[in-house]
Amino acid sequence: MLNNFVLGRYYKQKSKIHLMHPLSKIICTLSFIIMIFICNDIKLMILLGLIAILMAEMSKVPRRIYFKSIFSLKYILLFILIINLIFQIDKITTIMTMLRLILIVIYTTLLTLTTPPTEITYGLELLLAPLKIIRIPVNKMALSISLALRFIPTIIDQGNKILKSQASRGIDYYNSNLKGKFIAIKAMIIPMFIITLKKADNLADAMTVRLYSVNAKRTNFRINKWHFFDSYMVLIHLTILVLVIYRYL
Repeated sequence: MLNNFVLGRYYKQKSKIHLMHPLSKIICTLSFIIMIFICNDIKLMILLGLIAILMAEMSKVPRRIYFKSIFSLKYILLFILIINLIFQIDKITTIMTMLRLILIVIYTTLLTLTTPPTEITYGLELLLAPLKIIRIPVNKMALSISLALRFIPTIIDQGNKILKSQASRGIDYYNSNLKGKFIAIKAMIIPMFIITLKKADNLADAMTVRLYSVNAKRTNFRINKWHFFDSYMVLIHLTILVLVIYRYL
Protein backbone atom coordinates (compact mmCIF):
# COMPACT_ATOMS: atom_id res chain seq x y z
CA MET A 1 0.00 0.00 0.00
CA LEU A 2 2.81 2.44 0.88
CA ASN A 3 5.60 0.83 -1.14
CA ASN A 4 5.20 3.28 -4.03
CA PHE A 5 6.33 6.26 -1.96
CA VAL A 6 10.02 6.89 -2.69
CA LEU A 7 10.50 10.59 -1.83
CA GLY A 8 13.23 11.01 0.77
CA ARG A 9 15.00 7.73 -0.01
CA TYR A 10 18.62 7.70 -1.21
CA TYR A 11 19.57 5.22 -3.94
CA LYS A 12 23.32 4.59 -4.07
CA GLN A 13 24.64 4.47 -7.62
CA LYS A 14 27.63 5.60 -9.67
CA SER A 15 26.49 8.33 -12.03
CA LYS A 16 27.32 11.91 -12.97
CA ILE A 17 24.18 13.11 -11.19
CA HIS A 18 25.21 11.37 -7.95
CA LEU A 19 28.67 12.98 -8.18
CA MET A 20 27.30 16.50 -8.65
CA HIS A 21 27.75 19.05 -5.90
CA PRO A 22 24.61 19.17 -3.69
CA LEU A 23 24.35 22.95 -4.17
CA SER A 24 24.28 22.60 -7.96
CA LYS A 25 21.54 19.96 -7.73
CA ILE A 26 19.44 22.16 -5.46
CA ILE A 27 19.89 25.15 -7.81
CA CYS A 28 18.88 23.00 -10.80
CA THR A 29 15.84 21.68 -8.92
CA LEU A 30 14.65 25.15 -7.87
CA SER A 31 15.20 26.49 -11.40
CA PHE A 32 13.22 23.60 -12.86
CA ILE A 33 10.32 24.10 -10.44
CA ILE A 34 10.17 27.83 -11.24
CA MET A 35 10.16 27.02 -14.96
CA ILE A 36 7.31 24.55 -14.45
CA PHE A 37 5.13 27.14 -12.71
CA ILE A 38 5.88 29.89 -15.23
CA CYS A 39 5.37 27.74 -18.32
CA ASN A 40 1.93 27.94 -19.97
CA ASP A 41 2.80 26.35 -23.32
CA ILE A 42 2.20 22.64 -23.81
CA LYS A 43 5.14 22.34 -26.24
CA LEU A 44 7.52 23.97 -23.79
CA MET A 45 6.14 21.77 -21.01
CA ILE A 46 6.93 18.68 -23.11
CA LEU A 47 10.48 20.03 -23.61
CA LEU A 48 10.87 20.41 -19.83
CA GLY A 49 9.54 16.88 -19.46
CA LEU A 50 12.26 15.62 -21.82
CA ILE A 51 14.87 17.41 -19.69
CA ALA A 52 13.52 15.70 -16.55
CA ILE A 53 13.55 12.31 -18.30
CA LEU A 54 17.12 12.89 -19.53
CA MET A 55 18.26 13.78 -16.00
CA ALA A 56 16.51 10.67 -14.64
CA GLU A 57 18.26 8.49 -17.23
CA MET A 58 21.64 10.04 -16.41
CA SER A 59 21.14 9.19 -12.73
CA LYS A 60 21.17 5.44 -13.60
CA VAL A 61 18.43 4.87 -11.01
CA PRO A 62 16.04 2.10 -12.16
CA ARG A 63 13.05 3.48 -14.05
CA ARG A 64 10.64 1.48 -11.90
CA ILE A 65 11.50 3.73 -8.94
CA TYR A 66 10.44 6.83 -10.86
CA PHE A 67 7.31 5.04 -12.04
CA LYS A 68 6.53 4.24 -8.39
CA SER A 69 6.76 7.91 -7.47
CA ILE A 70 4.39 8.80 -10.33
CA PHE A 71 2.03 5.93 -9.45
CA SER A 72 1.76 7.26 -5.89
CA LEU A 73 0.07 10.36 -7.38
CA LYS A 74 -2.80 8.41 -8.95
CA TYR A 75 -5.46 9.58 -6.47
CA ILE A 76 -4.32 13.21 -6.59
CA LEU A 77 -4.30 13.16 -10.41
CA LEU A 78 -7.74 11.55 -10.45
CA PHE A 79 -9.04 14.20 -8.04
CA ILE A 80 -7.64 17.00 -10.25
CA LEU A 81 -9.23 15.41 -13.33
CA ILE A 82 -12.65 15.08 -11.67
CA ILE A 83 -12.60 18.65 -10.33
CA ASN A 84 -11.63 20.04 -13.72
CA LEU A 85 -14.39 18.03 -15.41
CA ILE A 86 -16.98 19.25 -12.89
CA PHE A 87 -16.06 22.89 -13.41
CA GLN A 88 -15.62 22.36 -17.18
CA ILE A 89 -12.05 23.62 -17.24
CA ASP A 90 -10.22 23.58 -20.56
CA LYS A 91 -8.59 20.23 -21.42
CA ILE A 92 -5.20 21.85 -22.11
CA THR A 93 -5.23 23.49 -18.67
CA THR A 94 -6.09 20.15 -17.06
CA ILE A 95 -3.24 18.39 -18.88
CA MET A 96 -0.82 21.19 -17.97
CA THR A 97 -1.77 20.98 -14.28
CA MET A 98 -1.27 17.23 -14.19
CA LEU A 99 2.04 17.49 -16.09
CA ARG A 100 3.28 20.14 -13.65
CA LEU A 101 2.62 17.86 -10.69
CA ILE A 102 4.22 14.82 -12.35
CA LEU A 103 7.36 16.68 -13.46
CA ILE A 104 7.86 18.34 -10.07
CA VAL A 105 7.60 14.95 -8.35
CA ILE A 106 10.05 13.36 -10.83
CA TYR A 107 12.64 16.11 -10.35
CA THR A 108 12.37 16.32 -6.56
CA THR A 109 12.53 12.52 -6.42
CA LEU A 110 15.67 12.72 -8.56
CA LEU A 111 17.20 15.09 -6.00
CA THR A 112 16.49 12.88 -2.98
CA LEU A 113 17.42 9.64 -4.78
CA THR A 114 20.85 10.95 -5.78
CA THR A 115 21.69 13.03 -2.68
CA PRO A 116 22.01 11.77 0.91
CA PRO A 117 20.09 13.85 3.53
CA THR A 118 23.35 15.11 5.06
CA GLU A 119 24.47 16.39 1.64
CA ILE A 120 21.10 18.10 1.15
CA THR A 121 21.63 19.86 4.49
CA TYR A 122 25.10 20.94 3.37
CA GLY A 123 23.75 22.27 0.06
CA LEU A 124 20.90 24.15 1.75
CA GLU A 125 23.31 25.77 4.19
CA LEU A 126 25.41 27.04 1.28
CA LEU A 127 22.34 28.22 -0.64
CA LEU A 128 20.87 30.09 2.34
CA ALA A 129 24.22 31.37 3.65
CA PRO A 130 23.54 35.01 2.55
CA LEU A 131 20.56 35.07 4.95
CA LYS A 132 23.00 34.89 7.87
CA ILE A 133 23.70 38.57 7.27
CA ILE A 134 20.20 39.41 8.54
CA ARG A 135 20.58 36.87 11.39
CA ILE A 136 18.23 34.21 10.05
CA PRO A 137 19.11 30.80 11.63
CA VAL A 138 20.12 29.07 8.40
CA ASN A 139 21.66 26.08 10.21
CA LYS A 140 18.41 25.34 12.05
CA MET A 141 16.36 25.67 8.86
CA ALA A 142 18.67 23.31 6.94
CA LEU A 143 18.71 20.78 9.80
CA SER A 144 14.89 20.84 10.06
CA ILE A 145 14.48 20.20 6.32
CA SER A 146 17.08 17.42 6.41
CA LEU A 147 15.41 15.68 9.36
CA ALA A 148 12.01 15.99 7.70
CA LEU A 149 13.35 14.30 4.56
CA ARG A 150 15.07 11.64 6.66
CA PHE A 151 11.85 10.79 8.52
CA ILE A 152 9.70 10.35 5.40
CA PRO A 153 11.08 6.83 4.68
CA THR A 154 10.91 6.04 8.42
CA ILE A 155 7.21 6.90 8.57
CA ILE A 156 6.50 4.90 5.40
CA ASP A 157 8.40 1.85 6.72
CA GLN A 158 6.53 1.99 10.02
CA GLY A 159 3.26 2.27 8.14
CA ASN A 160 4.06 -0.83 6.09
CA LYS A 161 4.93 -2.81 9.22
CA ILE A 162 1.67 -1.79 10.90
CA LEU A 163 -0.29 -2.67 7.75
CA LYS A 164 1.17 -6.17 7.70
CA SER A 165 0.71 -6.75 11.44
CA GLN A 166 -2.90 -5.58 11.41
CA ALA A 167 -3.68 -7.49 8.22
CA SER A 168 -2.54 -10.65 10.03
CA ARG A 169 -5.15 -9.81 12.71
CA GLY A 170 -7.94 -9.72 10.15
CA ILE A 171 -8.14 -6.02 9.19
CA ASP A 172 -8.81 -5.75 5.44
CA TYR A 173 -7.48 -2.54 3.88
CA TYR A 174 -8.37 -3.41 0.31
CA ASN A 175 -11.71 -5.21 0.07
CA SER A 176 -13.75 -3.49 2.80
CA ASN A 177 -16.32 -0.74 2.20
CA LEU A 178 -15.63 2.99 2.65
CA LYS A 179 -16.45 2.95 6.38
CA GLY A 180 -14.26 -0.12 6.90
CA LYS A 181 -11.35 1.52 5.08
CA PHE A 182 -11.71 4.65 7.19
CA ILE A 183 -11.61 2.60 10.40
CA ALA A 184 -8.62 0.58 9.11
CA ILE A 185 -6.68 3.71 8.17
CA LYS A 186 -7.47 5.27 11.55
CA ALA A 187 -6.16 2.13 13.23
CA MET A 188 -2.94 2.48 11.20
CA ILE A 189 -2.25 6.22 11.56
CA ILE A 190 -2.34 6.47 15.37
CA PRO A 191 0.28 3.77 16.15
CA MET A 192 2.37 4.91 13.16
CA PHE A 193 2.76 8.44 14.53
CA ILE A 194 3.29 7.21 18.11
CA ILE A 195 6.20 5.03 16.95
CA THR A 196 7.58 7.86 14.79
CA LEU A 197 7.48 10.29 17.73
CA LYS A 198 9.35 7.77 19.87
CA LYS A 199 12.01 7.46 17.15
CA ALA A 200 12.25 11.26 17.01
CA ASP A 201 12.76 11.36 20.80
CA ASN A 202 15.48 8.70 20.52
CA LEU A 203 17.18 10.73 17.79
CA ALA A 204 17.04 13.89 19.93
CA ASP A 205 18.52 11.99 22.89
CA ALA A 206 21.31 10.58 20.70
CA MET A 207 22.16 14.06 19.39
CA THR A 208 22.18 15.42 22.95
CA VAL A 209 24.48 12.63 24.19
CA ARG A 210 26.89 13.37 21.34
CA LEU A 211 26.86 17.08 22.35
CA TYR A 212 25.44 18.13 18.98
CA SER A 213 24.94 21.89 18.69
CA VAL A 214 23.26 23.39 15.66
CA ASN A 215 25.04 26.72 16.26
CA ALA A 216 28.53 25.23 16.50
CA LYS A 217 30.93 25.53 13.57
CA ARG A 218 31.07 22.14 11.91
CA THR A 219 33.43 20.45 9.48
CA ASN A 220 32.64 17.79 6.87
CA PHE A 221 34.17 14.35 6.64
CA ARG A 222 34.02 14.60 2.84
CA ILE A 223 34.71 17.90 1.11
CA ASN A 224 32.40 18.45 -1.86
CA LYS A 225 34.13 19.82 -4.93
CA TRP A 226 32.50 21.88 -7.64
CA HIS A 227 33.27 20.31 -11.03
CA PHE A 228 32.85 21.44 -14.63
CA PHE A 229 29.74 19.27 -14.96
CA ASP A 230 28.12 21.22 -12.09
CA SER A 231 28.76 24.54 -13.85
CA TYR A 232 27.50 23.04 -17.11
CA MET A 233 24.20 21.82 -15.64
CA VAL A 234 23.56 24.98 -13.64
CA LEU A 235 24.29 27.13 -16.71
CA ILE A 236 21.84 25.10 -18.85
CA HIS A 237 19.05 25.32 -16.24
CA LEU A 238 19.54 29.03 -15.57
CA THR A 239 19.72 29.80 -19.31
CA ILE A 240 16.44 27.97 -19.96
CA LEU A 241 14.90 29.73 -16.93
CA VAL A 242 15.91 33.17 -18.27
CA LEU A 243 14.50 32.31 -21.71
CA VAL A 244 11.22 31.13 -20.19
CA ILE A 245 10.92 34.28 -18.07
CA TYR A 246 11.78 36.48 -21.08
CA ARG A 247 9.12 34.74 -23.16
CA TYR A 248 6.32 35.36 -20.66
CA LEU A 249 7.26 38.94 -19.72
